[in-house]
Amino acid sequence: MSSQLPNETLSAIFENLSPSALTTVARASHRFRSVAERILYASVSIQEALPRASPTPTRTHTCASTLLARPHLADAVRKLSIRWHTDPGPREEYLPAALPVLRTLNAALRTLRALEQLELALGLAGAPLDARAVLDGCAFPALRVFAFSGVGRGALSPKLYTAPSAPVAWFLAGTPALEQLHLLDCYEALELPPRALPRLQLFRGSAPAAASVLPGRPVRLLGLVGHEFVTERDLGRIARASEPVRGLDLSLMSVTPILLRDISRHLGGAVEVLKVKLALRHTLHFALSGIVSTPLRFLSCPLRVSSLLAGLSPVLGAFPALRQLDLSPTSVDGVGRGNALEESALCTTWARACPALRHVVFPSKAEWRRDARAPDLWVVAPADGPAAVWTRY
Repeated sequence: MSSQLPNETLSAIFENLSPSALTTVARASHRFRSVAERILYASVSIQEALPRASPTPTRTHTCASTLLARPHLADAVRKLSIRWHTDPGPREEYLPAALPVLRTLNAALRTLRALEQLELALGLAGAPLDARAVLDGCAFPALRVFAFSGVGRGALSPKLYTAPSAPVAWFLAGTPALEQLHLLDCYEALELPPRALPRLQLFRGSAPAAASVLPGRPVRLLGLVGHEFVTERDLGRIARASEPVRGLDLSLMSVTPILLRDISRHLGGAVEVLKVKLALRHTLHFALSGIVSTPLRFLSCPLRVSSLLAGLSPVLGAFPALRQLDLSPTSVDGVGRGNALEESALCTTWARACPALRHVVFPSKAEWRRDARAPDLWVVAPADGPAAVWTRY
């Protein structure tokens, strides 16, 4: 009976099967195998732990070799994600095992012309290796999402990294369909042609990289990393995107109120969704600045999250369009947790400074929403309600 079904019908059926079930189905017949393989390889995700005692990324090598041995699968691959977890410390000793695999991976990547999403986190930052070892000769005209880390200088000072390094600007210039770009350990400017990345909507990376990418491009969602690399000059260049930034994610770095204030001066006017990991101790200093003269070590009352967050109102007032504030990445270790009454009071206080505010997520992960029928009333969102997301735009 199944032999009479067209491949399109088989594909619709097989798409509902788990990868393990698809593997079993592929053994049933040559026809089933041809259909099941295309579904299996449409989205490939590989994670490998690479301790120094066993540094060879075997699964990556097997996958790349399979794609080269079965060229008919190349146009089926739409998403490829590879993540290597290496041990801390110098990465040079990984290269003898990694380089042959990277050559095979590069050869396979050159065949994947239909790729739409590519995520490479190779865990080799600091080793004398640059992006060309992986991406040289690759062209992905349909690529929409690109994430790249773990290769090149990373966060090392140029004085400590003397190997020649070619940032990925040369590769990005050939990805006209790209909409999302994640460069989480690129701390240098990218020299992009003015017409490159015309469709870019989301960028995650350091302020120096963002300052070279955003000007003139329609980026509405921005995620910054590395608080120590944020400068007023870079913030000014970031603000020159062709579209105002409406979603701002600061969850991957510790943010002081002073840094948040500096960011607000350049980007705050249009931000509607803000996700931030606050440095709570710095928040306390900010909140008490000019209010009390007692040294912090002599304060007898235990610190509570609510007291640390109370001083944020002036900073949040610099985000007049803010509708959603997500503080869930903020760590509360060593600080007394707030309660529902305190969180409700904070919502009311912040809403006075920021009238557009409608949704708050606290470090406790409790979500509060403004009642549509009674604007002065804040209620706890149901646990199974929609999560706060900053990528909604």
